[in-house]
Amino acid sequence: MKNWKNLFVKDEDENKDDDSSSKSTPTPSPSFPVGDTPYTTQKSTPLLEEILEVYESGLKSINMPGYDFFEFYNTVKAGGSHSESVYKMAFQMGKTMDATISSQKLASDADYYISKIREVHESYSNQGKKKLDSIENQLKSERDGLSSEASRMETEISKMKQQIQMLEGQLNETRQSLGKVEGNYKPKKDEIQEKLAANDQAMEAFVQKLVLVQSSISKYL
Repeated sequence: MKNWKNLFVKDEDENKDDDSSSKSTPTPSPSFPVGDTPYTTQKSTPLLEEILEVYESGLKSINMPGYDFFEFYNTVKAGGSHSESVYKMAFQMGKTMDATISSQKLASDADYYISKIREVHESYSNQGKKKLDSIENQLKSERDGLSSEASRMETEISKMKQQIQMLEGQLNETRQSLGKVEGNYKPKKDEIQEKLAANDQAMEAFVQKLVLVQSSISKYL
């Protein structure tokens, strides 16, 4: 909030008239610099009081030369109430400082000060709204980005689930095939084993015949 203290600052090059000089219509054009002003979502009595003090300081910074509404306002404020007696007392005190003042002149000066305060308020309100819009845009951008990323991940997960389902199906088929593979090869294995056994028997039987003939040769010849 310290930057708010610079809300109402006169231009350093502004021509300064002597406070004792007379005024007709408000002619000075004080400068209200509009810079980078912090905004906060905090709403509290201390904050409100602080900003009110800033406006009070701002009003003082654009005080025009001579006696006008600004001095009258401060006199009424010092009186502590808005009673008729306080206003009449303030007006009489003003008359002693500037005999030319009138209620019409004070009201006209008040319009000038009020317009300046409203100009600054509008300027900073616009700044705050722009910053709020910027934050909203950033929020939307980040939210959209995260939402898009989440959707992409959901799509990927869905694809992975489909792939997992497909692989599980292939796994089940493979396991079924694994369970059948022994049966598929058993007939061939049995046939070959039977042939091997027959081959062994045939060889033994044939060799026995040959051995018999061999032994007979030695016996009979």
